[in-house]
Amino acid sequence: MDYAVYSESEEQFIVHNPKEVVQILNDLLKQKAMLKVSFNHGADEYLTTVIAVDVKTHTVLFDIGRDEDFNRRLLASHQVIFSKEDGIKIKWVSTHITEINLKDGKAIKIALPKDLLRLQRREFYRFTTPIVNPVLCRVDVPDEHDVEASRTLELTLADVSLGGVGVLTADPLDPALTLGAYLHHCKIGFPDVGETNLTLQVKNVNEVHVKEGVMKQRVGLQYIEPSRGNESLINRYVYILERQLIALANSK
Repeated sequence: MDYAVYSESEEQFIVHNPKEVVQILNDLLKQKAMLKVSFNHGADEYLTTVIAVDVKTHTVLFDIGRDEDFNRRLLASHQVIFSKEDGIKIKWVSTHITEINLKDGKAIKIALPKDLLRLQRREFYRFTTPIVNPVLCRVDVPDEHDVEASRTLELTLADVSLGGVGVLTADPLDPALTLGAYLHHCKIGFPDVGETNLTLQVKNVNEVHVKEGVMKQRVGLQYIEPSRGNESLINRYVYILERQLIALANSK
């Protein structure tokens, strides 16, 4: 993107997949979410909502402002930022705005964004992972006495966030999972997304009673400098879990 719309810390949360971009825009439409439109380096702004997402014509329609002078400045602008700040942060830039006439009045039209920012404000909100067909984290643990040998720990994911994962493991705790320990080449196969290869650090350990008389250890693991590709996979899987949670809540 030619414009410095995203900060360096936000770049990892940019969505590039066209289907996901359309889904996010459709969510904004269904929620009638209020968006801020900003241009002229922030000197001009107004609030609007999405009124249509058209995949066939690759366009998005929005309510237009009532002030004609303001609208002329908007249509003449070469960089218009659309953003949603409350809850999940959404942001993208459009470089060409046009005005169209609809049956019930005027609207503004933009091309479908090629990418957009989607940032969970509570970055470390944890989403519970499936109990049936659980997601596994496989950790190769080197043998202290033989540099060419290793063993594999299979840890069951309990939850996942954009900052790390929580795993369940048997009690007593494996010595490799001591507080502060770094775990390299950890492979997590996220369903419908792909497999990550991560470095994780043990941040916390807590006893969990899973059922009467049975105790396990929940280990909190933080991602350590994940690659952009791994960040994208994590972000996509968290988005899938979030949509499943919303769909479940709406079905009740």
